[in-house]
Order: sequence, then C-alpha cells, then structure tokens
Amino acid sequence: MSPLKPFLLALAIGPSAWQLASAQDYVGYVEQLAAQAGQQAQMHAQNAIQLYRQQTGDWSTPDQQVLAYLDAMSRQQNPGFYSDLQQREQAFQAQQGAYVNNSNAVLDGMYNSYMDRSAMQYQGQQDYVREGIWERSRYTDGNAVYELPNYQPGQVYEGYDGSTMIQDDYGQYQHYDAYGWQTEMEEYD
Repeated sequence: MSPLKPFLLALAIGPSAWQLASAQDYVGYVEQLAAQAGQQAQMHAQNAIQLYRQQTGDWSTPDQQVLAYLDAMSRQQNPGFYSDLQQREQAFQAQQGAYVNNSNAVLDGMYNSYMDRSAMQYQGQQDYVREGIWERSRYTDGNAVYELPNYQPGQVYEGYDGSTMIQDDYGQYQHYDAYGWQTEMEEYD
C-alpha cells in the first residue's frame, strides 16, 4: 500500500473518527481504515464490472480490460472532474515537496550547527593540550606555521624545513630561513 493512501484516507474520514482512534495504536487504526477502503473500492469495481456485463452481454472480456474501458469512458464523460482532480493532486504534491524541502533545510541546519560545535570543541581541546600541557603555541612567518614552545627567551629552535627560530627577550620569535633571511613571526590562531 502506498504511504499516501492512509494519509488521504485519514483526511477523508474527518476529526470525529480521529477521536475514536487510540493514541497507542494509531498506525494500526489507519491501516485498518485503509484496508476497509480498499475492500470497498474492490467491491465497487466488481459491481461496475457486473453491471457492464449485464448491460452489454459481454461476458468474455477480462476484468482489467473492462475496468480500463469504464475508466476511459468516465474520463471522457467527466473531463472537468478529472482535470480538477489532477490539479488537486499536483497542488498536494507541491505542498508535500515544499514540506520535505523545509524539513530537510531544518535538518541540514541542525547537522551543520552540530558539526560546527564539534569542530570548535575539538579545536578547544587541541589548543588546551598544546598550550596548557605541552606549553606550545603556533606561530607563522607568513609562509608556514610552526609549533614552538613558550619557554624562556633566548632559546633557539630548528624547524622541520631546516630554518631556525630564535625567541628574543620579550618572547617574540624571529624566523631565519636557510639563506639567513630574518622574519618576525606572529601567533597563528
């Protein structure tokens, strides 16, 4: 059964029937109503086929072909009804599409917010370990980022690329590349 049928059936039966449905078995109740509606539709289809056969005397055409013929005749005789029905179905599908898009946008926003918070927590933990436990900070010379200790001034450190960093008396690092060029480093966030 299509997931749309119980919903449409529920809309058709009205609010008084909703009050009869128990809150604990709502899905079972809707499925029961859908099964009853399906049985009634099948009974009406059989009655229409029987009436067609009695009026035409055609007892050899398969039931499916008779139903297709009756459907085509109904559409031909009632074009306004079927046009209106088609427009209502399209409007309903558009409404459902908008609802799904809105729900997905809300879920995407919640997910992105969660990921942003997780990234901030991760970065905070990384900063705590680096700065609080290992007593190091990240510095940049504009080209690369280095993780350097926050110890006493005057210390010399060698970078992974063969360059040298020296911390002056004020705690400011100076970067000397492999060719001896000096650059003042800045803290990197």
